[in-house]
Amino acid sequence: MTIYECSRSMTSSVTPDEWAWRAVGDDEPAWRLSWLPNQLTREQAWAGMQLQEILNHPNPASDHDAHARALSDQLGLTVQQTLHLLHQRMLDRRHS
Repeated sequence: MTIYECSRSMTSSVTPDEWAWRAVGDDEPAWRLSWLPNQLTREQAWAGMQLQEILNHPNPASDHDAHARALSDQLGLTVQQTLHLLHQRMLDRRHS
């Protein structure tokens, strides 16, 4: 799993339908995730990108539950709330 980052965006090698972007001209927090409407810091956006990768492609050899909880905490969400948001995004894409 790889997250690609430049000064204005973050994308994932695993979840190409989700991304993060930095609002032009805004000071921190200025990042947004495609699946979360809140403004975020760069670190929170990075955590959100990692979280969506973990939840979309869990690795049974690692303790992804604890890592997912820690990443969700950084966003002020529970893992269950995050799963719901990502699932809703998937449904919205299918119906559009």
